[in-house]
Amino acid sequence: MFKNKKFLGTAFIIVILFLLAMSLLTMASVSYPIVPKGQSDFYYLYKQMLWMIGGLACFSFAAMMNYKRYKEIKIFSALYIIGIIGLIAVLLFGSKSKGAVRWIDLLGFRIQPSEFSKLIIIIVVSVLVERLKKKNMIATKPWISALIILGVTGVYSFLIFAEKSYTSMIQVAAIGILMLFISGINLPIFSIISLFLVILGNILLMRDKYRVDRIEGHKNTQVIPFQVQQSLIAIGSGKLTGRGYGNGFQKYKFLPEIHTDYILSGFAEENGFIGVLFLILVYVFLLAIILMVAFKIKDMFAKYLLIGIFVMFATQILGNITVATNMLPSTGISLPLMSYGGSSIFVSMFALGIVYNVIRALYKQEMGDELDEINEVEYMM
Repeated sequence: MFKNKKFLGTAFIIVILFLLAMSLLTMASVSYPIVPKGQSDFYYLYKQMLWMIGGLACFSFAAMMNYKRYKEIKIFSALYIIGIIGLIAVLLFGSKSKGAVRWIDLLGFRIQPSEFSKLIIIIVVSVLVERLKKKNMIATKPWISALIILGVTGVYSFLIFAEKSYTSMIQVAAIGILMLFISGINLPIFSIISLFLVILGNILLMRDKYRVDRIEGHKNTQVIPFQVQQSLIAIGSGKLTGRGYGNGFQKYKFLPEIHTDYILSGFAEENGFIGVLFLILVYVFLLAIILMVAFKIKDMFAKYLLIGIFVMFATQILGNITVATNMLPSTGISLPLMSYGGSSIFVSMFALGIVYNVIRALYKQEMGDELDEINEVEYMM
């Protein structure tokens, strides 16, 4: 049993490092033709390396900090308020790009607060669900409990909606709804609330002409948007084994955003179906570890945290793949640990650091006091 737990932590670290390495290799290949004028061919690669160094620092901090500290009112309330301030700051001072206001420039860096809001809402709602369960309010006052959970989530969803970052809004809302479900709330009440929120979400999304046109355009199989068309060409031309590393064509300014939202397409062109299948299996393995730990850990707060993190990663991965393959309308959604961007890497690595901290707690849970008598570091790595 102990060796299995040792393998779990080691495998988790290996998977993360593998994905980071794949990101750098892919970035080195697909990004140099699209660097800003006057910059080095490895402009995006160097910046991605910088983001990863920061991401590893985030991972280390979260891995060492006891996850139970997030339950302290001064911590989770501060996080929630900081998240609101960040989202409001974007609306007031943010940079507009492609009709959306998602980024804010700070000290020479572009920050996307909606990315950080996903992890913040997971932490805050996990705390609320645990407290409501302990007070038995989920069973005795389900409507009030639902109002508290969805109210807290709704503030973030509304602010992100105002930024026109619809994908992030849906992710945050989905996290809140799922947390409500796993809280054990009465199923008929949950069904009524979910139906209402789905209808409300559709009404809000359909109010935006740009969004409606994009959805209608996706339904029209006769006319495929240029970006999606180029993505499909990249994936199709990779065939079984790919064109070979560095030999892709779509990176030569044929496929926009090939280093961010469509990095999977660039990867597929050079590595083929086999390469993509292997990459997806690595992601599945990562998600399986998170889910396994969530089921094994006895502490309910840890369960809520990990299930929320699982949903965040699963929706992000699935969303990116379905957009790249034209199964869903094109939208800005990055591939975790692969796509270029500091905000996404920082949040992903911090979330994975929390998971690793829970894995350490799982060691102690299953080994009892024996682990305290041994050099813990030896068994973590």
